[in-house]
Amino acid sequence: MLKIDILKNHPNTIPELAQLWYESLGKHWATEISLTEITHWYHEWLNNDIPLVYVVLDDNKVVGSCSLQLNDGIRTDLFPWLGDLVIVPKYQGQGFGKQLVNFVAAQAKHKNFEKLYLFVFEKKLIQYYSRLGWAVLTEDIYENKPITIMTINLC
Repeated sequence: MLKIDILKNHPNTIPELAQLWYESLGKHWATEISLTEITHWYHEWLNNDIPLVYVVLDDNKVVGSCSLQLNDGIRTDLFPWLGDLVIVPKYQGQGFGKQLVNFVAAQAKHKNFEKLYLFVFEKKLIQYYSRLGWAVLTEDIYENKPITIMTINLC
């Protein structure tokens, strides 16, 4: 059975989530971040309020995670941010990412935010998020890499 919950209720998933983040994002876009740092980051986010990590579980097996945070390291005038979406490869293409993105957006709306932001490094992800209702806001640079900032209205 699919379940989306805050990481605080599932701290035992941190080692697997950290490895997933490292393999999915770290090796490609944040090579300077170690697995130890990622694990520490997840431990720091065992919260009841922003910043939050939401974890997707399928019969208690880790499917993926995503974060809701006030600042994602760029454009502090824009908030909150959806970030760090990672899905275990064998679960990709089955709609879990979409469910998680929509869940996090609903949580942001529940917290009375009117908009939500994210950024992508890869152009192919623009199409993915566009299909979910997101729109391109602007282009920018993050960690010396070109990014696209996207937004969605929550009202």
